[in-house]
Amino acid sequence: MSALACMINWGFGLVVGAMFAKEVARRIQGSDYALLIACAYIGFMTWGGGFSGSMPLQAATPNNPIAHLISSENNPLGIVPVNQTLFTGYNIFIVLMLLICLPFITKMMNPKGNEVRTVDPALLQPDPDFTKRLDQNATFAEKIEESRLLAYLIAGTGFGYLAITFYQNGFSLTINTVNLIFLMTGILLHGSPAAYVRAITNAARSTAGILIQFPFYAGMQLMMEHSGLGGMITEFFVNISNKETFPLLTFFSSALVNFAVPSGGGHWVVQGPFVIPAALSLEADLGKSVMAIAYGDMWANMAQPFWALPALGIAGLGVRDIMGYCMTALIFTTPIFVIGLYFL
Repeated sequence: MSALACMINWGFGLVVGAMFAKEVARRIQGSDYALLIACAYIGFMTWGGGFSGSMPLQAATPNNPIAHLISSENNPLGIVPVNQTLFTGYNIFIVLMLLICLPFITKMMNPKGNEVRTVDPALLQPDPDFTKRLDQNATFAEKIEESRLLAYLIAGTGFGYLAITFYQNGFSLTINTVNLIFLMTGILLHGSPAAYVRAITNAARSTAGILIQFPFYAGMQLMMEHSGLGGMITEFFVNISNKETFPLLTFFSSALVNFAVPSGGGHWVVQGPFVIPAALSLEADLGKSVMAIAYGDMWANMAQPFWALPALGIAGLGVRDIMGYCMTALIFTTPIFVIGLYFL
């Protein structure tokens, strides 16, 4: 469930996985809650090859940080379209193999007997209903902000804009279009703008760890970018690679950089300016080089628990409760990425 949802959107997948884990624990007595939450996070391994992958979407967005490096007469916008990254045979292979193998890997890790860690029933309370019931004395402004009509109007405007854009320019996913799709979908599904705001306010409590740590990681990103450390790591792997091995070695260099820059967008800013020129000089597959950065980032997330914080916050668990499971998934999925990047 988490892996499928993360293909649609990484944030959506993390939350859906954690909520699904809570529901399984509520319905099935004796479930190991730590493993359930670990499974929710392990599903995060598909996000980089899905429709919200930061690297392929940024590479397909005009005026992205590396556009000037690859712009040419045939490619004036300097983009790498998604048909060279997301919609390729190797990416489909990697994502499908993850979807097939991850359930078996997590099944093998299922603890037995006294090793099972159950959950405090207080953590399994149903999520609140964010729809507000208005009384007869509600003001006109309150009725408007709680109105489904306003939600339909906002969502209709957003989707109408997307339809016109796709009609005029062809269907092309970018970081901006994906964000707009999910913003409009969120407003539409919650039924009113006010209900959407209340849901976000409630959800923000689970993301407090990310909100606090993000500025520190942003500082680390700038240090790696301006000190040249990120470039040194990347160039080391570039110097020992050739056309065939370049994507695979980029994958491992990306995994190392992930420990200092876990943000996909920031990761692209640090590595993109070094990887893309190297790929061009080696005549390596440009799309595969972009995806190698994405794969290394999402693979190393199993050893870098930053993005597990929302799921852990929802579950009331700590990082140490899931790290053993995540590291096992990291080890057993390595051959999938090696085959996809080197042999396909």
